[in-house]
Amino acid sequence: MIAARNPPQLEKKMKEWNSPVVVGYDTSRESEFALKWAAEVAQRRAVSLIVVHATSVEHPAVEMARAGILEMYQQRAQEIAEQGAAQARTLASIQVTAAGVQSGAAAALVDYSRRASLVVVGHRGRSLLSGALLGSDAAAVATHAACPVAVIRQSPRPLPSMQHPVVVGVDGSEHSTRALDEAALLAEDTGSFLRVVVAWRPPEKHLWSGLFAQRQAPPAGAHADKAAPVALPGAEAFPQAWRSADEQAGLYDQLASDVAERAAETARWATERVHARHPDLKVEQVVSEGRAAQAIVAAAADASMIAVGARGHGDLKTLLLGSVSRKVMQRAECAVYVIR
Repeated sequence: MIAARNPPQLEKKMKEWNSPVVVGYDTSRESEFALKWAAEVAQRRAVSLIVVHATSVEHPAVEMARAGILEMYQQRAQEIAEQGAAQARTLASIQVTAAGVQSGAAAALVDYSRRASLVVVGHRGRSLLSGALLGSDAAAVATHAACPVAVIRQSPRPLPSMQHPVVVGVDGSEHSTRALDEAALLAEDTGSFLRVVVAWRPPEKHLWSGLFAQRQAPPAGAHADKAAPVALPGAEAFPQAWRSADEQAGLYDQLASDVAERAAETARWATERVHARHPDLKVEQVVSEGRAAQAIVAAAADASMIAVGARGHGDLKTLLLGSVSRKVMQRAECAVYVIR
């Protein structure tokens, strides 16, 4: 149950959550799980559910319309959507609407995302091989949707609780901060707790060695001509390049220690940010050496869901869905909540 007195951030988010939950349904096993999960979320938020099935005809030919094929496809899409809606009504006491759409599946869900608080999709659809890591429709919706997107794997775990926390990956970027804030609100709303994950990686040793190799002092008496080694930009700022191997190793260890400390500082900052907004929310910190996606998934072994930002520090600004987010979507065994 939601506490009698909600923090202002939760009150604001609850107003945003008044919009419907939208779920893509295609009769596949994973879309069945997505339907159940979406119905539970909609009931908890006391909002309506829209069950969408698309014809998957992206660019219909004129001949198809003349022959009545498009009308047949449209009718079949509506029938499948109605089938999903009927199933959802047995799962939750909410208003459910069926929408058969003349469109590609991803395009239809992206369109509906403009009027939704959440879009829920299965990890894979009927048209994809069972061994596929991530369906193209799920990736496209997570990339282009106007609202958060939940990607559901097989056998989804229960909604968040004190037994099934909300996990969020944080790197200090704008998108991960939005994910942090949304994850905290979800944990607060569901009576769960939040697990903040920050990953760090030391500099590659072979790159570090190469850096020093190119910044060696020129031989005595050498002139500044083409025969002399060319220093990398900023070499004058690295007097340690001419130190002993032991000193260089010490400098490397110090640098790695600094990176680890910055990760710990990011985790502390995230915790303080959450506690400033949700004083009673339990927050756990996980600071892990390794790749971000692997650290996040490992920390979510008992989680109900993982919240990730659409992009992070390591992704180009022109990318709509970051590599870490995509890898988490591919590997996580729980729901993945992608925040824009």
